[in-house]
Amino acid sequence: MRILTLVRSSTALPALLPALGLTLSFYFFSTHAQVVYWPYPYAPTLVQRSIEQVYALSYALVSAASAWQGARYKESRVSELAPYRRGWTIVAWALAPVVAVGWLMLLVPVALAFAERPTWPTPDSLPPLLLGMALCAAHGVIGFVVGQRLRPALAVPVMACAVFLLVSYPHAMEPFYLRHMSGEYFAHIGFAETATADSMVAQLLPTLSLAVAASLTWVRGHTLLRTALGIAVCASATLVSYRIVKDWNYNPRVNIGAVEVTCTGTAPEVCLPENAGKDTKEISGEVGRTFALLKRYQVVDAPPKRVEEALDYGRFTPDNTKETAYLLLSTAKQQNRISADIINTYVKFPCEAPQPTLRRAALLWLENKTGTMSSYQQIAAGDPFYSPAQHREVLRAVTEVSGKPEAEQVAWYRMISRSACEGAT
Repeated sequence: MRILTLVRSSTALPALLPALGLTLSFYFFSTHAQVVYWPYPYAPTLVQRSIEQVYALSYALVSAASAWQGARYKESRVSELAPYRRGWTIVAWALAPVVAVGWLMLLVPVALAFAERPTWPTPDSLPPLLLGMALCAAHGVIGFVVGQRLRPALAVPVMACAVFLLVSYPHAMEPFYLRHMSGEYFAHIGFAETATADSMVAQLLPTLSLAVAASLTWVRGHTLLRTALGIAVCASATLVSYRIVKDWNYNPRVNIGAVEVTCTGTAPEVCLPENAGKDTKEISGEVGRTFALLKRYQVVDAPPKRVEEALDYGRFTPDNTKETAYLLLSTAKQQNRISADIINTYVKFPCEAPQPTLRRAALLWLENKTGTMSSYQQIAAGDPFYSPAQHREVLRAVTEVSGKPEAEQVAWYRMISRSACEGAT
């Protein structure tokens, strides 16, 4: 069969334009913000984040179009007109254009993401994409079989709505294991994270087993035996998937630390992702200067020996220790807040709830020395009770103390630390 003839006669052709329109709409109005969120391009994030919202859409479209193809296959009695061709070959040719449209819905947003954040795909970035492509084919088989059993006017809307709801809705409901078996890998893969093999298997098995069971209708043999075999395949595969994910919460398992790291400097040594590139030297220098300032004014006894980029640990950042600090350096670099964030982390008070105005005075005093002083708008955004009059008073105090000798500034900081905790609970 000629390819052009196959495409022109397939339901894939009329489905192509709305499929691409919906895919592009999802990308530019929703996914785009997630693609540009991280400071540096990271292939596994670009792949997973760009397709997580089109899984259900692609499966639903493939299922509905395949159901129509199945109905046409039955009504045209093609298998009787071409007995010299194997039945599975005819089905494969009928499904190929439809599945290709589903694949296109997955590939287009991935291509856009890599064009927007130039980097190269990596082997560990591909599993979420391959999962979607495999399940598009599986939904095609299921839809085709349903189309052979129901009238087209019923099969198409039933498959479109049922598949979309069954794939997407588990993310809004409990138990949590349902979302890890639906075929929609909605994991929000972050920087330094990759998908695990067991999470891919759990998403793949239930739908794939149903497709295998559906395809048994094309095998000659006793109906009862085929039915029993299909039920056994579905039940065993679903049970395996359930046993993998039954104890998971709303997040699937992810691999951590999937980025190469480069370290520069001493006291502290600063470790950043390799793709920080030209930012590495600037970030390392600012970290070193800030800790030197904190030591000079006796805010810390000694800086940590090592400062690591917290993004390198995905969503599971370790707690800071005396030896090692884990800070969001790359994100802070984008906002020109590296020094300010370090100061906020390391300025400690002898109580858990210091008086807010005095605490801000101490922070702004140090931020002023690093040139990263927070504006009134930045502070007030997190504290609606912080007034312009209070800010002016704090700035006056900061300006006054900054003009004093270093020893007096250290004494002022210690006095502020004690005063901020007087009467605090």
